[in-house]
Amino acid sequence: MTRNNSSQHVVDITGDILFSRVTLNGNEVALLRLYGFIKGTAGAAPVEGLRFVAYGPLAELIYAYVRKGSRLFVLSHVQQRITDGRFFTEFVIEEAQFIHNVDFEAGKIKKAELVRRGELRPGRYDDEDMAG
Repeated sequence: MTRNNSSQHVVDITGDILFSRVTLNGNEVALLRLYGFIKGTAGAAPVEGLRFVAYGPLAELIYAYVRKGSRLFVLSHVQQRITDGRFFTEFVIEEAQFIHNVDFEAGKIKKAELVRRGELRPGRYDDEDMAG
């Protein structure tokens, strides 16, 4: 993550979760797009409809965990792009922590699959879980 383009959010997923496969630089990769809501705090208004995206194994992993109403803490960077003549500002997720209303069992299964495929390294605390 670059130092001058980073953001962090506690985000509640509001729905419209899209998972697909796209071609980037000649390779097929997973793409996850979801929209979220940031609660307001003293001095800052809430924000609804923020667009978050993730690519590759991280997209697959997040998709296994989340559903409408999930709460995540994400580290991301901002990107802007034009697709089909429409302008988008989105946050590209680089790391995610799952806080509330997530499917830990589905996430554990997906994580084990990604480790077996060699796309993710096992974590320090879940190596025993990957053996089964």
